Amino acid sequence: MPRADEMTAQAAETPGEAQSIGETPPLPRRFLATAGEPVTRITDHSDETTERVRVNISIEYSIETLEEFTTFWGFCDLRSWKRAALEALLGKQEPDTVTYAVDEDDLEEWNVQVDGRVEAFAGLVETMADYTGSKPLTRDAIPHRIAGRINGLTDGRRSTNDVLGGFADELSRAELWGAGAYLTLLNVRHAHYEDIEQLTATIARTLGDDGGEE
Repeated sequence: MPRADEMTAQAAETPGEAQSIGETPPLPRRFLATAGEPVTRITDHSDETTERVRVNISIEYSIETLEEFTTFWGFCDLRSWKRAALEALLGKQEPDTVTYAVDEDDLEEWNVQVDGRVEAFAGLVETMADYTGSKPLTRDAIPHRIAGRINGLTDGRRSTNDVLGGFADELSRAELWGAGAYLTLLNVRHAHYEDIEQLTATIARTLGDDGGEE
């Protein structure tokens, strides 16, 4: 059995279950979640034996619905954001007979990131602006934190650029999210003739640090 400090992810823990039955709007452009490093793969066989094997895996997972974006965005609020995001991603990898365990030492080695192009962030806000919640179950599937922004868009209190800039600003400060958030924020500020010198320097440092780690 895994130790208490191990994380076990199962298929039942996948993010955004509701989107599989079409309850939430699809995004016009995907976000991409990536992760990779060592893990213990646990396989339950039909003869009631359990196999534990150390493997290195690489994950690429497309985030393609409004609800699922909200799920990964919400991980940023958690102290154990990497654990939560990794658990969700590992749960997508195998059938019910396979689980994964990641101990604390392994977790330190994992690089988990969600990123998207500027067009993906713009598409997210376009989806929110067009969202009507016409299906009763759909509205229930959207957390209050994102429903409030949808309401602000649909009743005219906030512009799409306001919401786009807000998302980009929040996510640019989160370790889980990649350089796309910085670039989106830069795009929004430049469009509004705001000073972008400091932000440009921050992006350059961020990209330089990423390059140094490869």
